[in-house]
Amino acid sequence: MKPRPPLPSGPYLVVGLARSGEAAALALRARGEEVIGIDAGARSDPRLRDVAGRLSARGVEVQLDASSDALAAVSGAGTLIKSPGVPQTAPPVVAARARGVPVIGELELAWRLLGNEFIAVTGTNGKTTTTEWIGHIHRVAGVPVAVAGNVGTAASSLVGRLSATTTVVCESSSFQLEDSFAFAPEAGVLLNLSPDHLDRHASYEDYVAAKLRIFANQGNDDIAVAPVDIPVPDLGGCARRVLFGASPEAELGEHAGYLWWDDQPL
Repeated sequence: MKPRPPLPSGPYLVVGLARSGEAAALALRARGEEVIGIDAGARSDPRLRDVAGRLSARGVEVQLDASSDALAAVSGAGTLIKSPGVPQTAPPVVAARARGVPVIGELELAWRLLGNEFIAVTGTNGKTTTTEWIGHIHRVAGVPVAVAGNVGTAASSLVGRLSATTTVVCESSSFQLEDSFAFAPEAGVLLNLSPDHLDRHASYEDYVAAKLRIFANQGNDDIAVAPVDIPVPDLGGCARRVLFGASPEAELGEHAGYLWWDDQPL
């Protein structure tokens, strides 16, 4: 397991109180941190009322209908934790950056707090299937594993629940990766790339850049798995490359019903 950088200082403002935001707020409160949770959703939303009740019971200050006064929301915050569903253009996020308040995503928060080995999976298509498949392989092999991320379980909800030997397999969307600035999984997997979520990302290039953050901070002891024909000149980072696909240049591929590695069936 590699060392993690410390979190920026609090108080912590969690923006967006869906599954990931709630998990992030609870993980921080479990450490005794001062946490404020805000959401632009209406107080009349029964789901948000339930979340607000659970968070308030744990000592989190909750503000709903919080879209109007962004400056007030970020005043006094040391760090903003952004849920993946919150766009970069959300008023509290814009205000925080204007004031120099660090903004990190829930995935980055979970990675820093957990300390476990991570296998992160991203791509336009096939993320959930691949993430679940890797988790299944670990379970069949008797290796402790937890599957989380965009697959349904917020990674922050695992904080304090895992043994040190448990591997976290994390489905990682572009929304999660775009705010991950130190995130360095021991293995990063990029399945494919095609235009997607361009209503959220300013351009296809921005979307690709978010995906490639999965490799950006990897070191020499890490592994970067990617398609051999990916239309990107440089994956970034300095991990060992493992390329897959039908091309002869690929190290990993499928032939005649078998998975092959360096011309040998597995």
